Amino acid sequence: MGIKSLGLKISLLVAVMVAIIIILTVFIVSTQTDALIEDLVGTQAETSNNILVQYIQTLQDDALKTANIISRSPAVISALAAGDSNTIRNALMLYADDVDVITLVDTEGNVLARTHNDQVGDNVINQRAINIALTTGTGISTIEKGSVVGLSTRGSAAIKRTVTGEIIGAVTVGHNLALDKYVDEVKELGSCEVTILDGITRMATTVINDQTGQRNIGTDLDDQNIIDVVYNQRQNFTSQITLFGLPYQAFYSPLIVDGEVIGSLSTIINIEHTLAAKQTKMTMIITAAVITAIVAVIMMFVFCLFMISRPLRKIGVFADKIKNGELGLSKSSTSTIDVKSADEVGVMARTLEQAYVQLKGYIGEIQSKMDSLAHGDLSSECMYPFEGDFTLIKESINNIVQNLNNTMSEINSSTKQVSTGSKQIADGAQALAQGSTEQAASVQELSASISEIATQTKENAEKAERAASLANSIMQNAEKGSRQMGEMNNAVKEINQASQSISKVIKVIDDIAFQTNILALNAAVEAARAGQHGKGFAVVAEEVRNLAGKSAEAARDTGGLISNSMEKAELGARIAEETAASLADIVEGINESTTLVGEIALSSEVQSTGIAQINTGIDQVAQVVQQNSATAQESAAASEEMSGQSTMLEQLIAQFKLKDSGGFARASLPSRTPTAPAPAQDTSYDSAPSFSGGDDFGKY
Repeated sequence: MGIKSLGLKISLLVAVMVAIIIILTVFIVSTQTDALIEDLVGTQAETSNNILVQYIQTLQDDALKTANIISRSPAVISALAAGDSNTIRNALMLYADDVDVITLVDTEGNVLARTHNDQVGDNVINQRAINIALTTGTGISTIEKGSVVGLSTRGSAAIKRTVTGEIIGAVTVGHNLALDKYVDEVKELGSCEVTILDGITRMATTVINDQTGQRNIGTDLDDQNIIDVVYNQRQNFTSQITLFGLPYQAFYSPLIVDGEVIGSLSTIINIEHTLAAKQTKMTMIITAAVITAIVAVIMMFVFCLFMISRPLRKIGVFADKIKNGELGLSKSSTSTIDVKSADEVGVMARTLEQAYVQLKGYIGEIQSKMDSLAHGDLSSECMYPFEGDFTLIKESINNIVQNLNNTMSEINSSTKQVSTGSKQIADGAQALAQGSTEQAASVQELSASISEIATQTKENAEKAERAASLANSIMQNAEKGSRQMGEMNNAVKEINQASQSISKVIKVIDDIAFQTNILALNAAVEAARAGQHGKGFAVVAEEVRNLAGKSAEAARDTGGLISNSMEKAELGARIAEETAASLADIVEGINESTTLVGEIALSSEVQSTGIAQINTGIDQVAQVVQQNSATAQESAAASEEMSGQSTMLEQLIAQFKLKDSGGFARASLPSRTPTAPAPAQDTSYDSAPSFSGGDDFGKY
């Protein structure tokens, strides 16, 4: 069975959400704490490793400094010149307190003296520091593996004669990194465990083997991941490792000399106490979170119980009453929901109360109107203030009342009209019989008049046909005149165009005369310039000028005549166009008259046919008039039956209470006066229509 309490459901939901939040918080805090611890411890281990690197670099610098001091010592130079190994060793022992290894060689690299043992005579020219000092005469600081000791810091310097500067040997000074004092000193400085590896072998370390109680030296590095990163990739490496069952944060850095990894430096920090402290804090955080979650769930349950569950339960009981139809209509009582809160639940409760009051009013109003309808009261409408979609119910009830009221009013009015109409039908039947005799005489007179009209109409049709033939002939003549006028108009236009061409020629002649005049003037000027020799040419030029003037004057006169001719030609063209347009209008009018005359002839023929049909219809009307007498008798019997039915309808309508005629009832239908039936064109009169009180009653 499922949980029915909403408060318990909400509380469980809150509990689940709080649990999820706690789990996520613990996970995030744990993850972030692990990362933070790893970063902090890794940084500390890296810092310690840097201290170790700087410490070894200091040892290298100190070795080089000591080597330079020894190489310049007069006692050492004198002992080397004497070639006595004991004297040389005694001179070197003066500096042996500050360093671990001092070796002096000749120019060939043969060992002449050592401070750390009595071995001499071996050749160490292959050692990098000594080789550089002998070949270049300069010192160098480095880390390398000696023939007697392991990895050590080396500082070398060449020994030269004081006067000539000739290299007579070399000295190398070193610090043996395999000694415990160096790693112990770095451990004290960096607060960490320190290990120096010669290759992958632990040469010096501060880590104590729990099983032997001794320093963990002479063992090889077995972590392939560290070997790959530090020795193969030549990169620093940091990670958490487990050593002798304890957790450590380790940092490894490679020792690179001349591009070759000769070992590595390792610093590790014990993080057992850090992890324990972290676990303690996580336990405290989880405990506090669980307690907080329990308190939050309890408070949420109490809140949901008193602020949600109980008010909703009251609302549910109230809604259940509404569902069961307990609206208090019969007892005239009102129910309320005892919820005083101002939150959404309180608003919902008060809204439900208002809805209940509204619904009770709606149902009461509907019950009242249905009861009135059941008792035949159609005079009142719903006046209760319906709202929203309930207005549709109000409109529907009012429409029902209105439609029933209108229907009953019309039935009542129709009943009265039927009663009046039945009496009128009876009176009309008697009048119909008398009118039939009079109609027979009128039909005979009408038939004679129609025959005379038919004769006249036929004569009009023949005259209209002759007029149409004459109009057609006139139209053909008018069209011929219009075509001839069009040809004349085209000829006038061609004359006008020729005149314009002549005008252009005259203009060219005028231009030639103007140019000739200009040439004559130029010739006169040139003749004047020629003096006595140009007199004859001047006379000719004057004659040409006169001739050009006469030509220009003649061209102007001819142009004036041509312009006058062109104006008259244009006037003739306009008159021809206007005459052609008038003829076209005449042709169009004659064409329209011909059409109208043709239509008149056709209409006359149709009228003649129609009058013949009217004559036939008059004969049929005469037959119908004879049948009207029988119809009048049957109408009298039908009116008696209608009178009885109208009396019965009046008794039924009297049971309803209707609105007055000034309200919603429709106006009474107007009374109808019986008229004579229209003539029918149906020629089948084998059976006359009969009136009865059955299904055919409403047809007439």
